[in-house]
Amino acid sequence: MTVVERLQSNWSEELPHGVMEWEGNVNEVAGLETLPNRSGDVDGMQLGVPSTGNLGLVLSSPELVDEYVETHADGNIDVPQYYSGFPERDELVVERGGDGLRSDVVEAGIRVLNGGDRYDESEFTLYDCLQGDDVMPCPLVREGHGCVLLTPALKPE
Repeated sequence: MTVVERLQSNWSEELPHGVMEWEGNVNEVAGLETLPNRSGDVDGMQLGVPSTGNLGLVLSSPELVDEYVETHADGNIDVPQYYSGFPERDELVVERGGDGLRSDVVEAGIRVLNGGDRYDESEFTLYDCLQGDDVMPCPLVREGHGCVLLTPALKPE
């Protein structure tokens, strides 16, 4: 089964996957199969990020995403109502001991799941995931459409 067939069987055919370039190899991240992004701009955003692997298009079934959330989620992170509501591109949306989730990676995830047009923030759930005190990759789910796994930025040490 091809990557596209797997996405269509697990999620929606309507996902605007074309807003980002994807690596050719499937990775497993904490039990979820993902297709990592390639470095570069997202749908015309002049971010310079996300770099390769900051985002992973989830190929696993919604049921496996639910299991990941049950195991690792420590609540939700609010999604801004508009693209213009995102903080500066390198600002952390959530932070724990210097590690965190960057605003531009979250915005890129929404654009992957929605495209560049207006979106309804109520369709998106961003889970704040932990393992002990460590930030884990955070799933951003657009119910019925798809999921991306967002990699946290780690402090230099």
